[in-house]
Amino acid sequence: MSISVKTSWQNLQNKLHNLTKWKYFNEFYAAIFMFIALFSWRFNSLVGMSIVLVLAAIILILLDDFNYILPPSIYFIFMISEGFSSEQIPIPIIVVASIFVLIALFFVIKNIKQNGFKFKKMSSFYGLLGLAIMNLIPIIWCNTIEAGNEVFYFFYIADLGYLIIYLLFINGMKKLDLKLIAVSFTYLSLLITFECTYKVIELKDTVSSIFDLWYYMGWGLCNEAGIMICFSVPFIFYLMSQSTTLKDLIFQSLKIAISVVGVLFTTSRGSYLCLAVEIIVLAIALIFTTKLRKQYIIYISSILVVLIALFFIMHDYTFPLVNKVIDSVFTMGLDDNGRVELWEMAFNEFKQSPLDIILGPGICCVIDFRTTAAGYQLTPIVFHSTIAQTIAMGGIFGMLMLLLHLFEKYRNVIKIGLPFILSIGLGYLIVDLYGLIDNTYHMFYYMIPLVITLAAIDNTIYYKEIENDSIK
Repeated sequence: MSISVKTSWQNLQNKLHNLTKWKYFNEFYAAIFMFIALFSWRFNSLVGMSIVLVLAAIILILLDDFNYILPPSIYFIFMISEGFSSEQIPIPIIVVASIFVLIALFFVIKNIKQNGFKFKKMSSFYGLLGLAIMNLIPIIWCNTIEAGNEVFYFFYIADLGYLIIYLLFINGMKKLDLKLIAVSFTYLSLLITFECTYKVIELKDTVSSIFDLWYYMGWGLCNEAGIMICFSVPFIFYLMSQSTTLKDLIFQSLKIAISVVGVLFTTSRGSYLCLAVEIIVLAIALIFTTKLRKQYIIYISSILVVLIALFFIMHDYTFPLVNKVIDSVFTMGLDDNGRVELWEMAFNEFKQSPLDIILGPGICCVIDFRTTAAGYQLTPIVFHSTIAQTIAMGGIFGMLMLLLHLFEKYRNVIKIGLPFILSIGLGYLIVDLYGLIDNTYHMFYYMIPLVITLAAIDNTIYYKEIENDSIK
């Protein structure tokens, strides 16, 4: 490459890096990819995913930093609008994803050659490695997958895939604060809200009340959409803690309001409770972390007064709505919806033999016909509890690896600082508690965003420690 070309290329990269320093860059950047993802989910997932793949490759070439492919990487799986058949491998999506991984791997290797392999950055490595091993081992004695359903073997390497995603990002990221990933997750919440809104509008005439709806998103169920909104909302509170103007505080709080509507549209009783607890706890915690304490207290108090006033003024609408939600959570919600039976099934599989107790019967230990996004078909049973799912997958060893991972996750959150602890940390805790009775860990729609987040957190800790050492 000639000197003039190198100079022009360097000038272009400098201009792009200067653009990323624009005050509103993160918001516009994440919003653009959110709308691409939304339209892709609505019209053509494969075309949209291919477009995102090309854009991500161009961004890596131009900026050579995985931080800037955080939004498209997080939204990638939420572009899937149709369920997968158990009789065939979703080859187009796997091909697209594989190409993405190969492109990413090229830049990771390039980064390692330039800067060296920094194992010290990988603060979440051992826990994720343990989960990958515990998921993979039981494939040795798996005897439940019949001919024609070989696609189920992919479930055994899922946690290995999550580990690889983590390794790609942690080795491809350069120094950057956490605002971009926080903003990315706030728009994930909006993306899922818009998807749920579309499904509710599409299906509202099929039921007497939208709260009776139960629908598939393609990438997951409506209750799983609620889980991911609950996972994303704490990032909004983190951004609010970093706000330096009342205008930005109000702007971020509007995302919470939209997310509340999204959770209502999921018709998920567990998500109603989870989000309610999150908002109450995180709104109180924000008093101690916001840079605009006086303005925030006045603002939140004003919102409460207005909401209470509107609640009574519009009582013809609000009273029935609240009664419907309360009835859904506390009347219908008293029904375990078959969860206890699933937990007993997981425990029975777990105690079948000493081998199953120690290393688990495996993720495909029970396969049965169920209604899925792709219709009524054979599918591995999911046990709707982090503990039940883990003991079924990996037995006692699996639980130990999960505990190791949780230790690393919360230890690393604590290292970031108080605002992060009282937003993301508390959000993690609330969602993990929710996971005791629903699908979180080991589910692809949860694990992929999680490991990307862990990579960003670990990357931040690494550079923070370097700065502290240089000060000393």
